[in-house]
Amino acid sequence: MQKDTLHIWNGLRENLYRFILKRVRNQAEAEDILQEVFIKIHLNLPHLKNHSSVQAWAYQITRNQIIDFYKQTRQSVELQDTTLESLSEPEARDMYCCFDSFIHELPQKYRNVIELINLEGRKQQEVAKLLGVSLANTKSRVHRAKEMLKEKFVECCQFTIDAQGKLKGEQNCQRCGFES
Repeated sequence: MQKDTLHIWNGLRENLYRFILKRVRNQAEAEDILQEVFIKIHLNLPHLKNHSSVQAWAYQITRNQIIDFYKQTRQSVELQDTTLESLSEPEARDMYCCFDSFIHELPQKYRNVIELINLEGRKQQEVAKLLGVSLANTKSRVHRAKEMLKEKFVECCQFTIDAQGKLKGEQNCQRCGFES
């Protein structure tokens, strides 16, 4: 079992550390969280039924550990435009409780571009051709979809928008009751 933990450590350590650091923005805290993650991985590895899903399992443990960190410290959670830009990472989407439902509530033409560009990782030019619209129209739809998502986070999750247009504050979701 120790060899399995070492194998996971060697394979995922750097990616998990970067994932954590993006969310807590403090190296010492990120290192502490990473250590906690690997303690949980080591202790629970015998209970993992499907070893082919170890990466997804490790990221779920990491997400939970980050949530626990914010609950313990009561620090503000910040959703930045860069998070909306990097939605091709499932981990970024999972940090916010209502994100998937917000995507599904978007009007079809905005949902399509967000799903194709941010969730599937396609290029804007490719999406423009696929949808039969201009590149400028595609960029406009992406921008409008992000604005709609911000509005939903403000209405539902009690975030505020700062002077730079970024969402700030503590997540206090009216829909599911999640609090950071």
